[in-house]
Amino acid sequence: MRMMLCGALLLGAAACDRSAPPQQAAEGCARSAVHEVSWTSDGAPDTVTATASGPSCTQAIVTLVFRDAAGEPLWVFASTHYDMSVGGRSPETPPVSDEEMDRFLASWADVTVGRSGELPAWREGAATLGEAADGMAYDTAFDRETYEGLRARNLPQVCFAAATEASQCLVIDPLSGAPTVIVAFGA
Repeated sequence: MRMMLCGALLLGAAACDRSAPPQQAAEGCARSAVHEVSWTSDGAPDTVTATASGPSCTQAIVTLVFRDAAGEPLWVFASTHYDMSVGGRSPETPPVSDEEMDRFLASWADVTVGRSGELPAWREGAATLGEAADGMAYDTAFDRETYEGLRARNLPQVCFAAATEASQCLVIDPLSGAPTVIVAFGA
């Protein structure tokens, strides 16, 4: 009985061993690119890391992680490579090489740094920011007064691709000290 219990424990421990990678990992996609930005502090750069992981680069989940200079996570965005590069779904997804994925990740991690004062004004009397912004579709979760207050503070912001034809811009909320999406724009 004792031998059966020991055998069962050994099998259970082996099943929980996370150090052994799955068999597909050798053929899978595990890529990354890192870019430094000055966003939360002028004196110490933050990092933006774009990663891809999956059984293949064609099937990759991609993440964009913003970290402060101390390595603390600030913001995480996740999608699929297909949704970020082609959009929608297709029964026949073209293969993605390691080199193509590396180019995508390097470009994605190279976020745009700017100031909230550069965002479009939400005109008095306009029902939404999108109605106020001529040309491109803009949206915000904030009411007009809060949005215009954040814009007037001219806060540092980072903008990144959130879909094939859409972007999001983040600022550090002055009240909470946490990152928040100030605006999303695109198709």
